Amino acid sequence: MLKRPSSRRRSTPTDVQINLVPMLDALVTLIGFLLFSMSFLSLVSIETPKPEVNPDLVDKKLQERPLQLTVSIREKESEVWCPFERIQSKIIPHTTEGLPDTKAIHEALIEVKRSFLDETKVVLVPTASTSYDVLVAVMDSLRGLEPTDPPLFKPNSQTGIEEPVKVLFPEIVFGNLLGEN
Repeated sequence: MLKRPSSRRRSTPTDVQINLVPMLDALVTLIGFLLFSMSFLSLVSIETPKPEVNPDLVDKKLQERPLQLTVSIREKESEVWCPFERIQSKIIPHTTEGLPDTKAIHEALIEVKRSFLDETKVVLVPTASTSYDVLVAVMDSLRGLEPTDPPLFKPNSQTGIEEPVKVLFPEIVFGNLLGEN
């Protein structure tokens, strides 16, 4: 006896439709979750004037013997000094935590500002291992006056009236960024 042929061969193919709605729901939820859990990169910049490149201008300024106030941050101490010896050098040891003593640096700079009221620039010379947080803390102590600081007055060149000084040394120029000292 012959067997009956299979019914599968005789059936007509049917179109199968996949329901994509649950898959799209999961994808939209996943995208929202990834966007909310993502931490965005925050960029921070420190504005500082660029060094002067014109050698004639540099030679002229050096002949005038500028103050060129310099704050050096070393491994165990900081120093406030001037290359032309217009101020007495002051060495400030770091705190017990090994960080620069920003309060003592600030007080030393107030003494310098009393003698040089028109000076606005300071050269900051950190070591290569100085962290970013330490640089920012030192820069904050170099720039501004605090309410507890003694008042400083400078005569206005146009009116002749003495006006309070509001900042210490707002223009910070970095020096020796690639050096080992």
